[in-house]
Amino acid sequence: MKTLRKNVLAQVIGVGLAIGLATPAIARETPQQQSGDARHDQGHDNKAKSQHPAPQASKPATQHNGDSRPDPRVDQARQQAAQAQARQRMQDQQRAQQQQRAEQQRQQAQRQSREQEARQQQLAAQRQAQQDQAQRKQQQSREQEARRQQQLAAQRQAQQDQAQRKQQQSRELEAHRQQQLAAQRNAQEQAERKQAQHRSVMEQQQQAAVRAADARREAENAQRRAREQVQDRQRAQARLSEAQRQQRIAEQRARSAEYRRYVEARQAAERQRIRDLEQQRRMQQYRYQQWYWERQREQQAQWAARNYNYYNDPFYYTPASYRYERDGRSYQVNRYAADLLQQAVRYGYQEGVRAGRADRLDNWRGDYRGNYAYQDANYGYNGYYVSRDDYNYYFRQGFRRGYDDGFGRDYRYGSYNDGNYNILASVLSMILNLQPFG
Repeated sequence: MKTLRKNVLAQVIGVGLAIGLATPAIARETPQQQSGDARHDQGHDNKAKSQHPAPQASKPATQHNGDSRPDPRVDQARQQAAQAQARQRMQDQQRAQQQQRAEQQRQQAQRQSREQEARQQQLAAQRQAQQDQAQRKQQQSREQEARRQQQLAAQRQAQQDQAQRKQQQSRELEAHRQQQLAAQRNAQEQAERKQAQHRSVMEQQQQAAVRAADARREAENAQRRAREQVQDRQRAQARLSEAQRQQRIAEQRARSAEYRRYVEARQAAERQRIRDLEQQRRMQQYRYQQWYWERQREQQAQWAARNYNYYNDPFYYTPASYRYERDGRSYQVNRYAADLLQQAVRYGYQEGVRAGRADRLDNWRGDYRGNYAYQDANYGYNGYYVSRDDYNYYFRQGFRRGYDDGFGRDYRYGSYNDGNYNILASVLSMILNLQPFG
């Protein structure tokens, strides 16, 4: 029994030593290989035990053939050894699994580290690429800005050169224009001197003609006055009848009343005319119109202030002594009405010259019909001796000719002497054509 017990212990110890020596190799194998090897070793051990029993146990068996029962302690020892081997294998498997897990974790950590390093390298490469791209863009921007600045500088230089050329051309053109203007002024001055000389000669000739005409007119007037005195002495005995005189006085009173109504209504037209001239900025014409109205109001005030007596005025009993024609009709008037009609022509010419000169100084177009004095045609008229229609007609005949002389400065119908504008006697005679009779 002691020998059998020793043999079992020896086997257990041998198995333990074998397991201890095989542990490093088992730790490096996979769990499937370890489990397969364990099954293979267990089968091999069982086979070896069945084929080669312990020699020590065979001896007691031969010595005690009479006792065939197995020793329970040996079985127990075997079971304990098998259990110890199983536990050892399980511990080895657990250690192997732990080592495998640790190796897997280490490998995973290495992979993660490599991946992180790769990502960092990639990020670094991306950052470097971005930096390179940004630097390239900055370089391109600087180059573009430099080219743009060069282009702007070139454009500014070209603009400056062009401006200088334009200034030079402008100076040259201005100098040429000044030369032309100087030449034109010289030519104009020469022409004006020639025209002035020509006008002087013409004015002298006109004045000579006017003086001759005035002399003739004075002679004619003297003769006419002499005839009129003779006729007046002859007619003193042949005055109009009292009925004719009363008829003339009644006609005159009606004519005077109608003229006063016209004068009152004329003030609104005067105010409107002033506003029109102010809006048109015709200052010369505006001054002339003011002067025209002021003199006209002075005339009206003088006529209103006098103590007029119809019965003391010789007009109402003096018979007709002149004949004239207008619009195909013949009219007869005495010398007082004839003088008033001649006055209408003279005043019309004088006002026409002043109105035409004002439009010329205002650089306004020539339009005598649009002038208020022409439209009014009542300057110098007080409502007596002739109708307003007759006075207006002959005033406008003189005004039209005077306007032409004042606007054109050629004085074809009259003359200027000592600040006075006088219509030629021949023109006056042509317009009115008074024919004495009786």
